[in-house]
Amino acid sequence: MNDTAQAWLDFDIRNDPAFENVIKPFIENQLKELELYDRKRLDRNPDIQYIFHKHAYDVSNDVRKTAAHLGQPDHVQEALYWAMLAHDIGKRMVPVDAWDKPGKPTPEEKALTRQHPDLGLALLDEHLGDLDHPFVDLMRDVIKYHHAHMDGSGTPTGVTGDMLSKPVRLCAIVEAFDGYTKPRPDRPTPRSAAEALDKMHNDPDKGARMYDMELLTAFTSVKLDTPSGNAPTPHKPSTRAVNVGSV
Repeated sequence: MNDTAQAWLDFDIRNDPAFENVIKPFIENQLKELELYDRKRLDRNPDIQYIFHKHAYDVSNDVRKTAAHLGQPDHVQEALYWAMLAHDIGKRMVPVDAWDKPGKPTPEEKALTRQHPDLGLALLDEHLGDLDHPFVDLMRDVIKYHHAHMDGSGTPTGVTGDMLSKPVRLCAIVEAFDGYTKPRPDRPTPRSAAEALDKMHNDPDKGARMYDMELLTAFTSVKLDTPSGNAPTPHKPSTRAVNVGSV
């Protein structure tokens, strides 16, 4: 942990009237809508375990823990937590039958589900587009770029690491990890935390091509609860749901 780390954000949402009265209720409402959407998915397939609104909380909690490990101050940790909660709000705008199909998705199915960042941006602009606020700008970047890769091969294509902020780079890492460690219809046996992190570090198609390695190393230390460079003792990934609006 670096107590002298330069703060990633120069604003504070704590006791900010615009955040408390407008932005926070928007995020909470979107998560409630996402939970309702998840119920529709469960009605179609009661066995699914990759639950989108729970994923949002898992990602947010891990981003906040990693930011704390990196010495980011409390106001940055708080803003990151809330911004990350919104990263997948666009998933509920995709037809519910597009998800959770057995087997590998077709290119057409991938193209449909990969619209969710743009659909999330549309929701954000519909409700908060007229609000000039730095947190809205952060949330917009997180929604739009959380599937971007350092080498420009992610979504949107051509967006490279030098165009991404530290919060967005960290979200991309944590979001990918959480996806690797949750069961999917085409991958019913999830990877352990250690297996997922090994793949993210060492797979030649991943590593520095996809991720900010400094941030990935920090996240690895947090997730495996071990100092950087020490042999990890894997912990079972958390599946705990958090109540809407809790911090």
